[in-house]
Amino acid sequence: MVGPEVYPKFKAAAVQAGQVLHEPPYCFDVKATLEKAISYIDQAGKNGARLIVFPECWLPSYPHRPLYIFERNLGIIWAELLKHSIEVPGAETEELGKAARRANAYVVMGINERDRKYQGRMYNSLLYIGPRGEVMGVHRKISNTIYERLFHTPGDGGTNLKAIFPTEVGIIGGSICGEHCQHLLLYNWIMQGLQVHCSAWPGHSASTLKTIMDVQTRALCTSGGVFAVLSAAYLPPQDRPKVFLKSESPHDQWCGGSGIIDPYGNYIAGPVYDQETIVYGDIDLSEVMVKKHSVSPTGIYSRWDILSLAVRQHEYEPLIPLEDNDMSERAATSERLKALEEHVKELERRLASTQ
Repeated sequence: MVGPEVYPKFKAAAVQAGQVLHEPPYCFDVKATLEKAISYIDQAGKNGARLIVFPECWLPSYPHRPLYIFERNLGIIWAELLKHSIEVPGAETEELGKAARRANAYVVMGINERDRKYQGRMYNSLLYIGPRGEVMGVHRKISNTIYERLFHTPGDGGTNLKAIFPTEVGIIGGSICGEHCQHLLLYNWIMQGLQVHCSAWPGHSASTLKTIMDVQTRALCTSGGVFAVLSAAYLPPQDRPKVFLKSESPHDQWCGGSGIIDPYGNYIAGPVYDQETIVYGDIDLSEVMVKKHSVSPTGIYSRWDILSLAVRQHEYEPLIPLEDNDMSERAATSERLKALEEHVKELERRLASTQ
């Protein structure tokens, strides 16, 4: 018997914590930070969370400006971040998968991703892991912000722009920090049916980021009719390398700001500042459908006849076999010859009809 659709209800968790860092130039510690991540996943799972979200580039670390901008060892720091970064799949994703399976939860982890195929490439990525421990996919930040450009390669099209996942807790996806200003990207997520948005941020208040983080995430919720799990990092003063204290400006203070936001832009839980914690909130996906009665880009607010979005559906490869170009040229030449033959035949038919 067919009945009305049942919308999931579940508990979401936004992890607000700092990584394990050391003095420059050997700043990063992927092993210790991974252990810390697993402890938070275990804790959130025991508290009933079905979706657990971590901050931007959290494993092994976001490349914070104070780590390198006043250092002469940028090359060493860059190489150290590459060394401690995550390959997908890899040993770290396997350990995260085990933790997700124990917690019976979906885990969305901000990672500094090392490219397995092209050495020296790093990405600012969101890693999605399912409750059976499987890697569901990865989204790589499409435009890197300010000093991230010293480290990260921009994300591609293709599957990178299809990182929306139907799950037992709804259709989940996410954006990374400045991507919340990429309105075409957000529209791309919404048009693929996004219901729960994983919003990853570095968690400091430099250049009014504290305000941007709050406003941009809430704006997405109300315009897209989605929930958001906003996760921002917080590193306690006693855990910061000394160079942070010497080189941070007054505008570079760590703040956190994690919370759970409903489709009307209201906080269900949080925002929480200035502490390491897990922020929990109960999500009822039926509220997504209620919100769509008024403003819905996929429904009554769609005007696809006058406004549309073009999306690159395939990945771009920097290495293309010459044979592919040769075959393409042959195919194009063949098509041109066919068109010319048809044109000649048409002219012959017209000439014959006039005689």
